Amino acid sequence: MMGCGCNDCEEMMQPYLDGVLTDEQVREAKGHLERCPPCDKRFRFELHLRHFVRVAVDEDMPPGLRQKLSSLRST
Repeated sequence: MMGCGCNDCEEMMQPYLDGVLTDEQVREAKGHLERCPPCDKRFRFELHLRHFVRVAVDEDMPPGLRQKLSSLRST
């Protein structure tokens, strides 16, 4: 983790968010986040980012924007 030297946390962050860790690994990750404010801040950022992406994907796209984006595709 940048700024706090938590390489293990960085390796576990995405699997933790994806829900693929074992129960023991989840306990370790939660414990680390409780003791490490920089990692906890990064974790909360990742949670909010994932939420934003899910919401953005569900929003309807105006037809004009869809057409403009289609025209930008490279062949």
